[in-house]
Amino acid sequence: MLTFEYILLGLTYTTLFISIFLQWVCYKRNIENIETIAFTVSLLLLIVSISLSPLFPVGETSNISTLIAMVLVSITTFLNTWSERKHSFKIVYKRAYLTFATLLLIVIFVTYFLDHLIVAQNAVVAFLIGSVLGALGLAQSTKPIKRYLHLEKVNKIFGLIFLILVPTYLIFHYGFEKEYQQFPIGFLLYIAFTLLALHKIYDDLQRLSLVNKKVEPQKQHFKNYCLTGREEEIARLLVQGITYQNISEQLFISLPTVKTHASNIYKKCNVKTRHELVFVLTA
Repeated sequence: MLTFEYILLGLTYTTLFISIFLQWVCYKRNIENIETIAFTVSLLLLIVSISLSPLFPVGETSNISTLIAMVLVSITTFLNTWSERKHSFKIVYKRAYLTFATLLLIVIFVTYFLDHLIVAQNAVVAFLIGSVLGALGLAQSTKPIKRYLHLEKVNKIFGLIFLILVPTYLIFHYGFEKEYQQFPIGFLLYIAFTLLALHKIYDDLQRLSLVNKKVEPQKQHFKNYCLTGREEEIARLLVQGITYQNISEQLFISLPTVKTHASNIYKKCNVKTRHELVFVLTA
């Protein structure tokens, strides 16, 4: 059983590292949010902290690294959902949430130095559950941004799994330490994180392929969005992944002119990124 858990842990580390790398590549190409990368990194930190927990004294059910990682997972879960949804919530709510999270981190450090870390433990678990519930509520009551539309069902499924498994693991580990030692359930968390990372890797590879390959927009879309002849020319090159500089050289027009046409194309198609433009013009 222990060998299986080590193998699964290694697989979890590998998939999360690969997922973070691909997400960074997508981010550099303007088809991924920084919040998504932060979320995956926080999951990796939580797994690292949990896997290293046996190195701590037997009687120490919680350690500062695990609690900090839990808060980071809470924050990035909320922020990632916030960035992927269409909503009209004021920024003040986001700032209030981040302020509370900052105060909670301060409490963790204070209780650690006072040797009463157990005081912060329950608050952190509650904060994590509340953040996941809030993210699921936001996802349920709003619509996704276009480039995340295809992930709608899968994200909700993983959200529910995450909501069930993570609190269950933490409560079982912290509340029933002796039983946890006899019946370890950490491998369930590793499986969930591995599946999440594998799905993200698959999605990122698809998106990178979509941007790189020479796909042809449907002509009807140009009429639907009232693109001019020059805008149609530039839109085709944008869909193919050609840079602004290369478009300028191919069409013998200045770089500022290319950027102006691109901005007009984005406005007419009601998109903000090149990936969204590809999705709109080729769907």
